[in-house]
Amino acid sequence: MSDDREPEVLPEGRPPRDPADTLRAALVVYALVNLAFGVPILLVPTGFFGAVGVDVETATRLGGWRWVGAILVAWAVSALLVVARPYGRAYFVTVGSLQMTAAAVAYTYSWWAGEGLGAPWFQALVSVVFAGTALVSWWGRIRARRVLSGDVGEAPG
Repeated sequence: MSDDREPEVLPEGRPPRDPADTLRAALVVYALVNLAFGVPILLVPTGFFGAVGVDVETATRLGGWRWVGAILVAWAVSALLVVARPYGRAYFVTVGSLQMTAAAVAYTYSWWAGEGLGAPWFQALVSVVFAGTALVSWWGRIRARRVLSGDVGEAPG
């Protein structure tokens, strides 16, 4: 489908940002957050957990969590695939947004309940990063809903 209408122009004389660009930016943030946690947990879990303030014994036990890192890396790769071709991919962006929302709520609750893992600075950082990524993901999802539903023409190629 093609849209023959003139693009809307903002009062400053510049065209509005393409919703697909907003979505792509949100997905890049999402991918970077998943990679920032996933790669170290996948490759050096004991070292990662030790670096964020987890005691040596617990960090060693968490070394078996490489599979969690692998999942996060896979989510990041999936997000980058959607960046390349977002048309009709609403299900992935919705699930990714839910992932970050649930992670933010669960991690913040665990921290509040005294179940936190790692140093207080790490707990605060993770809570803020997950919540911020959830907000950015939902914002990109809402802004690009027509692109994600496939209501606009598929990009050639």
